[in-house]
Amino acid sequence: MSHSRLTRSVGIDPLKIALGVFVVLGLVLTAVAGYAILDSFGSLSALTPELAMTVVFGAALLLTGAAARRAVPKRH
Repeated sequence: MSHSRLTRSVGIDPLKIALGVFVVLGLVLTAVAGYAILDSFGSLSALTPELAMTVVFGAALLLTGAAARRAVPKRH
């Protein structure tokens, strides 16, 4: 009597890969743009209040996203 074991193959999901690539690309481009903005001012002391608030809210958005990712259970 032969027993066959059901194996579950783990495939590569191209949609998740594409989404991950675009997220990483967006983070890299945001970092480059932030560096270019700060470099154009010459120093952080020349930072305008509007730009400072943009940086603060951007950091808050990233922290909120990270917290939400930890709080939401993974779907299987």
